[in-house]
Amino acid sequence: MPRVALSTLVWCAAMSLTAMAQAADVPLSAALVKAVGKALPFPVATDEGTPAGGSVDAVWTVRWPAADELRVEVLANPLNAGNRDRALKAEQEIQKSAMNAQLRSQGDYERALKEFERTGRTSGSIREISLRDDGLAGERYDAESQLTIVAHPIAAGHQFTVATSTMPAVSTAVPGVVVVRVPANAYQEEAVDGLPGMARYCPEQAWVFFGPVGAPEIKRLSGADVDVSLTGAGQPAAGQPGTVVWISGNAALVEQVLTQADWSVLRALAEG
Repeated sequence: MPRVALSTLVWCAAMSLTAMAQAADVPLSAALVKAVGKALPFPVATDEGTPAGGSVDAVWTVRWPAADELRVEVLANPLNAGNRDRALKAEQEIQKSAMNAQLRSQGDYERALKEFERTGRTSGSIREISLRDDGLAGERYDAESQLTIVAHPIAAGHQFTVATSTMPAVSTAVPGVVVVRVPANAYQEEAVDGLPGMARYCPEQAWVFFGPVGAPEIKRLSGADVDVSLTGAGQPAAGQPGTVVWISGNAALVEQVLTQADWSVLRALAEG
């Protein structure tokens, strides 16, 4: 049966929280739910991601956070016929990628064996097979089959790194609020141990900042890694924390949340 589990998504964005590694804030959790609630008019998800009422018509389900959590998840309904068809098509491409990974690994082993027989040593690596070998098709399917929304308190010096071939940019999607957005794209990993890097998928992502936040600095580090940091004028000062909401996954849903959420709730909370 084709997979519909969404937990294998390889995230491209590595959120480096420089501010507060502590328990979730209850007022912030409530504000997050209130802000994005109108943008996510979907049935509540069960543990399996199906609608609580068992609807086959609903395309999406939503998993709301507990009172002390800061994470909202939207999941593709596995009971929906359109979602099942899409999963079947993706599974065919995933199987091709997995087979290619097996062939690559076998080729590495055979080359290493021949080199050892000839020289008594090996200089190359043998690539192991893992879930990452689902390839672009698998990563794209996972990204387009879900949406994750996470809120974090932030302070001065907040930064994060995202792996992408397309540079993130400041967006005007939310008037009066600083938004950084990167479109879904494919990127190439750097070569390791003489082995070529593999193609990876960066999902559609947006970071919505609230509080005393100025224009972020965006610069490419090396390879696919891009750094986004709040180091300019207007950054949160000591005792004046801000908030960032990270949205990642299905491109249409990212746009829906950005344009339909009631961001004034989080803006008011950040301004005290």
